[in-house]
Amino acid sequence: MVSLTLMATIMVGFIGTFVQSRRITESNVLHAAATSMIYGIIEQIKQLDYTNLLPNYEVDPFAPTATTPPYLRVRINQSTVVWLKVVHTPAPGTPRGPTTTPSASATAASVSAVQNYIGAIPLSTVTGTTSQQINLDIWVWIDEIPSPSDNVSEVKKVTVVYTYSYVDGSVTRTIRDRETFLRTRFDQ
Repeated sequence: MVSLTLMATIMVGFIGTFVQSRRITESNVLHAAATSMIYGIIEQIKQLDYTNLLPNYEVDPFAPTATTPPYLRVRINQSTVVWLKVVHTPAPGTPRGPTTTPSASATAASVSAVQNYIGAIPLSTVTGTTSQQINLDIWVWIDEIPSPSDNVSEVKKVTVVYTYSYVDGSVTRTIRDRETFLRTRFDQ
């Protein structure tokens, strides 16, 4: 009887460890998928024409009717193109992009951002109850930050704050992170 109790206790420990390990692995895979997608968008932004498309102030005839400039046009996947509305601060304005990652409870309006809810993005071709998707929200600031005293005349700081959420069992988990990079006119 004692050995049966000991064996049952060990098995319950193994099952608990297995379940927790699976949850942590799934969380890491989803984080990798979200950051990979964001880095893909950042690479697209880095390739945009400095003068005319970073950000674009011309009305794109293919943009959804409610989308007005300034924005950036990027591809999310093979079949999805989005126009990310941005907060643009021309020189000599004070940069408005956040210098730290906004809290998880912050809203786009509370940090003077424009809401770009991309929606549910499937992570595979699996459908039904076993499918997994990420709900992605992106806020973008483009601040022109020339520094005449350092002989820097044409440089823009791009700040991207992204929030993604996914379902973990019966709980929706929300993660927020920030990426910032500099783009000069001459790095194309």
